[in-house]
Amino acid sequence: MAKSPTSAQKSKPAPKAAKAEAHATEAATKMLDDGMEKMSDMASKFGTYAEDGMKKIAEHASASTEVMRTIGSRNMDFFTRTLEQSVEATQAMTSAKDPRKVVEIQTGFAKSMMSAYTSEMSAQAELCMLAWRDAAKPFTKIWATK
Repeated sequence: MAKSPTSAQKSKPAPKAAKAEAHATEAATKMLDDGMEKMSDMASKFGTYAEDGMKKIAEHASASTEVMRTIGSRNMDFFTRTLEQSVEATQAMTSAKDPRKVVEIQTGFAKSMMSAYTSEMSAQAELCMLAWRDAAKPFTKIWATK
């Protein structure tokens, strides 16, 4: 059987359609590859940000723990000194024979304790302020740039 001229013409466009289909497949594959690469890059950046964030959290937690340890140590030292001075003042008051001397010892002790307390609280407030400033540095840099 001989082919008609019209059927021969219909078979010629088939290679063009196959080329177009192959091109579309390649384009879709390239788009998918590009999309996966972008997602991989984003995941990598997110992982880096998360890792850096966790490192910063650990650093700040360590610094915070150190500040709290210092304050606790200062509190215990202050308590110990106060207790020792209180015992000394009590012994001095009980050994005093004159009521005016007892009042003088008690007044001196009260002034001394108030001064020591004020000084210690100022020192601890300064420690807390320095810790707060250190913790706020990343935020102050951000606010300063805006």
